[in-house]
Amino acid sequence: MRKLLILGLILLAVPTAAYSAKAPPANGTLSIREGRGVVTLNARGSFTGRVRGKLTVTDPTPTDSKRAIVYGASKTTFRGLKTTIYQGRNVRFRLIGARYRIRVEGKAIFLSAIGRGTGTIDGAGNAQANIFYDGVLSLNDEPYHSLPDDFTEFRLAAPTPS
Repeated sequence: MRKLLILGLILLAVPTAAYSAKAPPANGTLSIREGRGVVTLNARGSFTGRVRGKLTVTDPTPTDSKRAIVYGASKTTFRGLKTTIYQGRNVRFRLIGARYRIRVEGKAIFLSAIGRGTGTIDGAGNAQANIFYDGVLSLNDEPYHSLPDDFTEFRLAAPTPS
């Protein structure tokens, strides 16, 4: 009877230990509307958007089952097995479920990203060229604000609770 009781307690403890294991870090978010400039991301997650300009996609593991889905490119250039460059006036893309390095440059950048990783933004606002509006962005659930005019690095990660 004592062995049965000990076995029962062990069986109850195993699921509890499994649930108390550390959860992976939560995903961050990035939303860009009507952006103008250059945005790069090196992250794992889900990326959707469109651009009038150029989209460069680097897939570090091109032999897996995850593929970039891109429509509307008037010119496509393959740079080796891992990198593809798409250009056009209405390039639409969806990259889901894997790690990608993407570079979006041009006008009318609309981008939604959910995942974990790093990136850079360089807005194209320029008072000398009379370009005062370079779009807005929201990073990790912050309120929307103008794209930075200077090269800025960021981390795509869940906001820390305050």
